[in-house]
Amino acid sequence: MERTFRRALTALAVSLGVSLGSASIAAAAQANPPVSGDPRAIAVAGNVTTCAGAGLGGEIIKVTSNITGNTYIDITAVPAGYQVTGVIVKGGPNYNKYLPPALGSLPWDDLHAPLVESGKPAEISHWFVCGKKKTTTTTTTKTTTKTTTKTTTTSTGTSTSTSTGSSSSSTSSKPATTSSSAAVVVGAPNNTSGKSGLAQTGFSGGTYVLVGGLLLIGGVAALVLARRRRRV
Repeated sequence: MERTFRRALTALAVSLGVSLGSASIAAAAQANPPVSGDPRAIAVAGNVTTCAGAGLGGEIIKVTSNITGNTYIDITAVPAGYQVTGVIVKGGPNYNKYLPPALGSLPWDDLHAPLVESGKPAEISHWFVCGKKKTTTTTTTKTTTKTTTKTTTTSTGTSTSTSTGSSSSSTSSKPATTSSSAAVVVGAPNNTSGKSGLAQTGFSGGTYVLVGGLLLIGGVAALVLARRRRRV
């Protein structure tokens, strides 16, 4: 009975020790947060192996890189058509998260894990790059050409004008016209009698001609009578 009681006390002591040890470690971690050691990076406590777990969009992609002493990473190129969303470098109990705005243009040199107690970056346990495909936008421009046809009819012909855009063409169709006119002499008399080449003056001498003829006949008759009387 006494032996059983001692075993129970021992188990309770061990359990309390483990709990206190875990609490102490957690308190120490809260009191001493991880240090990135790089102004471009954000130090995060714990471990991560996926883009979603690190809060990054996209998926893990392959990049062109160089590793120096298992501590520093240089990234020199990324796949065409992809946009990097972040870089994760894990070492020790923590990891550094690098975001593109802080990294700037390629190449990205000397990326590393958070610092350890020695004040130096921890050796890299694993690292990965997250990225997603770029979206392309296609813009279609539609050009409309307007054609205007105008037809004008006049007394001298028909004119058709067609214009397209900024250029225009004009076609004119005019029938041949033949005209004849008599010369007019200003001040010359107008002959409308149709019987003589002389101009009509408006004077008619028919009565005088008749009277003259009668007088002539009368004169001849008188002359003949006078000659007859002489003979008798």
